[in-house]
Formats: sequence, structure tokens, C-alpha cells
Amino acid sequence: MAAPGSPDWKQKVERLQQKWQELAAGGREDSVLSKASATLQSLSTHCSEEKDILDIASFFHLYTKAILDITFFEENQLVDRDFQGDDSLSKVRELIQILSEPEHLVKEFRQNQKAPVADLDVELSECLHWRRGALLYMYCHTVGEHEGWCLQNKGTFLQCLKDGTSYLLKMLTIRSPVHLNEEVLFQDLNTATLLSKGIFSDIHVLALMYCGEMCYWALNYCRHEEQVSHGHSDRSSTTLDFQEVGEGALDKYVSVCEGPLHGQGWNTEKAKTMQEFFKKIKS
Repeated sequence: MAAPGSPDWKQKVERLQQKWQELAAGGREDSVLSKASATLQSLSTHCSEEKDILDIASFFHLYTKAILDITFFEENQLVDRDFQGDDSLSKVRELIQILSEPEHLVKEFRQNQKAPVADLDVELSECLHWRRGALLYMYCHTVGEHEGWCLQNKGTFLQCLKDGTSYLLKMLTIRSPVHLNEEVLFQDLNTATLLSKGIFSDIHVLALMYCGEMCYWALNYCRHEEQVSHGHSDRSSTTLDFQEVGEGALDKYVSVCEGPLHGQGWNTEKAKTMQEFFKKIKS
């Protein structure tokens, strides 16, 4: 893969700029689009100069931020319209593909260059996984559970649940839990407990609930399709144990919400209802 100043890289930036122009054509002022415009300007300047390969990290950082802002604007449009329209699923898939591009570029660059290149920033990587998982969660929640679409298109619904859960699981495991010992001191015991469980923000807590809920939907609505899927899976395909993942996510969610996060507004009633469902189908 070429360096950031090459025509190939410039073309990628130009495509993002064109997408921004299409979104901004509506004439409505939007803070997210304004932020994306500033990032695109910095990105364009970065690519217009001859850059050394060591500056590739700057390109990936700016490129990822621009993608996150632009897709966030489009996501909000889909959510505001309750994913109405026959093309809503294709738009969701398109957004996921765009949000996956930074990872693909890093991988491709690493394979084609002798010089090492660092992974994406941890927070950006978490955000990319979170945005894809949360988008699929919202799509399944709105179009699937509320409108009964899942009962008519179980195969597609199940695949959305698998993909969404997988993205959230990756997001939750990018950073390792903090191992507490005598050398690691915390004045706040609750914070220490959360970090030891790999919970670094409210988004991590929400991701646990989303994981548990999507696993619940998979087994509640698509149990037959899931059994068929496992029966026909080959060694090259990645299987997802909805029972194990769902129980584990909900157990941790309830544990942290009723433990270190007690009294901070997190509700566990729905999670406990789903926990009972998992116990019932296991017995």
C-alpha cells in the first residue's frame, strides 16, 4: 500500500469529502458535520504534503475520526426515522462497512510494508466496535422486536444479532482488566472493582446489557435457526454461543450495577428477567 500522499490515499479522502458534501447539502447546520468538516480539512492537508511512512499513524487517526463523525450523522438520521424504508438494512450494512475500513486499511498496510505500524488508538478501536455493535442493536430492537420483522426474516435477524454481539464482545476485550495488587493503589474501591472487571466507562456497562439482550432475542425468537446454523457450520466459520455469552454478559451487568454502580441509576429488572429465561432454557 502506498504512503499517505499517494493518489490512492487522496482518493479515499476525496470519497469521504464527497460523502460529507452530500450530507451537508440539506442545508441544516449540524455540529457533528461541522466537526467532520474540520477533520477532513486536516486530513486533506496531511495528504497534500509528502509524508514519511512514520506519519501513517496521523493519517489513520484523522481518517478514523472523520469516518466516525460522518457515519454518526447518518446513524442519527436512521434512528430518528425508526429505520423506516425498505433500504434501511442496506444502509445499516453500508455504514458498518465504512466503519470497518480503518481496520482493513491498517491490516493491509501492515501486510504490504516492511516498516511496523501501530494499531489504531485504543479508544478509537473501541469506538469503531461499539458503533457497529450498537447500530445493529438499535436496528434489531426497532425493526425486529418492536415490529415483528424478526419473525418473518429470522435468518437475517439472527445474522444481525451474531454480528452485533461479536462487535460488542470485541469492544469489551480490547483493553485488559486492571490486575489489582499492592503496587496499584486506588482511593476509590468502587472504581478499582470496575477496572478489575474490565469496565472503563458507562459505554462498557451498556455494551454488557446490549450483548445480553441480543443473545436473549436470538434464543427467544430464533432458537431453531440457531440450532440449524450450528448443525451446518464448518470449521472455518466462527460460532457464537448465545447461551454462554448472554449469561456471562448479564451476570457481569447485574453484578456491577448492584455493586460498585449501586445508586447511580442503572436498572437491573430487565436483565434479571432475561437471566431467568436463560436458566429456564438451560434446565
